[in-house]
Amino acid sequence: MAAVYLAKQARSALAREKPHSSITDLVEILTSPTYEDEAFDGIPELVESINLQPTGPAEASRAIRKKLKYGDPHRQYRALVLLKAAVENCGDQFLRNFADDHLVEVIKHVVSDPSTDPKVKKKLTYILASWHREYKGDPRMTVVANLYKQRKQPEKTPTTLEGVVHREVENTKRKREEKEAKQKAKEQKLEERKRREEEERKRAQRQSQPRRPPFNFEKEKPQILNAIAETSQAANNLINALTLVNTEHDTVKDNERVQECLEAAKQARKRIVRYIQLVENEDLIGTLIETNERIITALETYDKVMHQSKLSNPEISSQDVEDVQAGLAAVNLHGTEVGMLQQRQRAAVERTVSRSNRARAGDGAPPVAHGDLHPDLQDLNFGALGAEQSGLPPPIRPSAPGAVDDDAYEPGTLSDFSDYESSDEDTHNQRYASTSTYQHHPSTSTAYATGNNNFVTVSDDENLTSRKNAGKKATPDDPFADPFAD
Repeated sequence: MAAVYLAKQARSALAREKPHSSITDLVEILTSPTYEDEAFDGIPELVESINLQPTGPAEASRAIRKKLKYGDPHRQYRALVLLKAAVENCGDQFLRNFADDHLVEVIKHVVSDPSTDPKVKKKLTYILASWHREYKGDPRMTVVANLYKQRKQPEKTPTTLEGVVHREVENTKRKREEKEAKQKAKEQKLEERKRREEEERKRAQRQSQPRRPPFNFEKEKPQILNAIAETSQAANNLINALTLVNTEHDTVKDNERVQECLEAAKQARKRIVRYIQLVENEDLIGTLIETNERIITALETYDKVMHQSKLSNPEISSQDVEDVQAGLAAVNLHGTEVGMLQQRQRAAVERTVSRSNRARAGDGAPPVAHGDLHPDLQDLNFGALGAEQSGLPPPIRPSAPGAVDDDAYEPGTLSDFSDYESSDEDTHNQRYASTSTYQHHPSTSTAYATGNNNFVTVSDDENLTSRKNAGKKATPDDPFADPFAD
């Protein structure tokens, strides 16, 4: 049997016969009168057979073409039904190969032949219209999509000159559209070929380029540390250059030093951003992010100064410089133990000062300002003196000028406080009697008070006390009386 099959194939090849398989048999069966016009029985088997065989699209196209060309109206109608079903279900391979020149010529003849059955012509016109709507934007289906426009309308004898002109215009328009469609399809093919060539060139170029070695953290660590240092220095240089610009005679944009520092800062930031994307080490990723923040702060300062220059206010205020310096100082690149300890100490000092101020406010004393204390004494705590030792006398404070009546104070003379024995006892008695406003306290130190003044005497003479007591009994003499009256 195998030998017979090979012999048939050889004879067919020598005789140049077309392939004949189950596809041709199915088309013959499905177009027979036993099937109704719109019956779909057997179409899935036909579609499957076309997709399984490499020559399926060509064989199906040839079998359907023969039915359209030589069949009766029923077979022609059924052939159109099979053709429409195959186009919609067989896939791209059938779409690319079924519309050969022979089938296109037969379709044109059937749709334009006056002797064609009206039912068949109507069905074919409907199919061509659907293909035109669906495939008019596909360059591969240009021939199929244009069949609807290429169908020949029934010729009518023009009765007027207007009809002749209209027909010529339509023909010219159709030819122009056909020419434009061909040109467009040609251009699309050319663009598609160029695009494929460009993709091939890029693919070959990518393959020829050496691949970048994978990132090695241990190997790149010295370079990362160097990049951090250079970036920090670039940020500081840019800030310093902006500060030193004399805006009265120069602008930031024209200053060579500023522009040089700006370019250096931008280049340094590129390295930092690359390392941020690659580094996964927890010890360095935070430092890289903080360094990036510093360089961004410097660049924002440059933009701010440029904006001020555009507004005809190029001066950089001292407050701007202080804000920038404070922002840079707030970024701590090295979170050491010493720095964290200092921060905790400062927080403790703040809490202590706050509690001390609250205690002093309760005692009525003015609060102590944080800025009045020396930094070395801010963390010292002497306790709440006023609250715990409220029983002590108030401290000695100088009185304000005018608070004491100086005219009411009579301190006496040196003789009043002397300890010698005077022979003129009466004179002493009179003097001490004139100072009766003094108050005597029986103690080692005697206090004398006049008005609101308290004075202490350190005399230990007992005669002084006796003289005072004696003076209290005497009546002071009139200084203007006659001394010889007695």
